[in-house]
Amino acid sequence: MSASIGQSKMIGKQVYNPNATLVGTVADIGLVPGQKEITLQVRTAAGAIMDIKWEEISAVGDVVILSKDKEVPKMEVKPAPVAGAAATTNCPTCGKTATWIPQYQRWYCYNCKKYL
Repeated sequence: MSASIGQSKMIGKQVYNPNATLVGTVADIGLVPGQKEITLQVRTAAGAIMDIKWEEISAVGDVVILSKDKEVPKMEVKPAPVAGAAATTNCPTCGKTATWIPQYQRWYCYNCKKYL
């Protein structure tokens, strides 16, 4: 009989494809209403949330290993604004206007508290 794994032990674990490529980090555990299905909600580096069915998990330890490869959405790279131009961009997660941080040469969303 295998021991159950608590939600608090899963949140924050890194998730990898069988070929050792990073998929993302476990953000939450999902339940599909009306079905007996559990999913891991994995946040990718691009900020997207992927639902991965529990049946697609091969092993859980310090990290989560999937039984088959998942295609990971690529991060959209936005060019830096041109000096003097009034360029703006929106956060892909919440849709609010992001702020350009010249020191880090990156866009930052104050609503989500993360760099884009």
